[in-house]
Amino acid sequence: MTTLESYSAISAPGASSLGAVNGLTSSISTKATSMSEPGVPDFTDFSLDPFHLTSDSGTPAPHCLRETRRSLILSLEPCEGTPLQISLKQFQEQSYIRCGPNQAHNTAPHISVLGRVHIQRGPDFATKWKVVDDFVDVVEQEMERLSPKLSPPTFAGYEMTERPTRAVMMRLRVDPLYNKLARTIEQRMGSQCTALEVRHMDRMPLAYNILRTIPGPTLKKLREMAKQTIDIDDWVRRGGAWQLTLYEVMLESRVVGVRQQIKPLRSWPIRNNEKTSPFMLPVSLRIKLATLSSWFRLTPAVDVKLLEDAEPQDEKY
Repeated sequence: MTTLESYSAISAPGASSLGAVNGLTSSISTKATSMSEPGVPDFTDFSLDPFHLTSDSGTPAPHCLRETRRSLILSLEPCEGTPLQISLKQFQEQSYIRCGPNQAHNTAPHISVLGRVHIQRGPDFATKWKVVDDFVDVVEQEMERLSPKLSPPTFAGYEMTERPTRAVMMRLRVDPLYNKLARTIEQRMGSQCTALEVRHMDRMPLAYNILRTIPGPTLKKLREMAKQTIDIDDWVRRGGAWQLTLYEVMLESRVVGVRQQIKPLRSWPIRNNEKTSPFMLPVSLRIKLATLSSWFRLTPAVDVKLLEDAEPQDEKY
């Protein structure tokens, strides 16, 4: 009987007869095909070590997780179809192909307002998920009060960090009202949740791997790729189109580079309320100033929670 720790290497059948199943292999060869992006090779081979479907003792098995508890996240993200969102998606695809998977690939690029909310099932069948309904109602109430005042984040450059692990980050300036929103929700619902984490909101992780440190040369390559791929011009010029979305995590990914499955519950558009001045600096100069200003700030160590949008994982490749 084949165990989960082993995988069969099955050869394709020949023209004259069916090929036999030959042995077990300790690695999986995969091929990722580019989407005809300029400068991206058509095929890239890399090997993935066998992964083990293990987790910490406090986490239910994936297939029965939702019957035990519900997991929610509140994310600030660029709207679908905007130049920023499209280019961030392209960056993730190209970085996966050229440099292999890392933990940033497990989610779409976003700013975590509430990074992890766990709600345990109630004892009574009829009201077992009442706390989830109450949580959604609280978020809606607070957004109704604050959404007219919220503004999109602004770009503040890129950076590479060394602690708690090497990472490429996009620096951001975020309205303090987002932190007020998160703290108010925490105050109203924290006692009814088994976990509720308010995250730092000044950075968007683009590449990191707590389980296996990204080599320095690869990190520099990823930063340059981000600069060349991510389109921030429209964002800097007009403020971009952003949204705050409350998701339910339907299936948490246990594999580095495999996207977790989420379902949107509520979404609120974040509009730029600032009027454009005819005397504003050119976009290219404003981008340079934003980047320079981030260089002159002291860069503290990144909070490890910022890099943990999923449950603790075992190394899977």
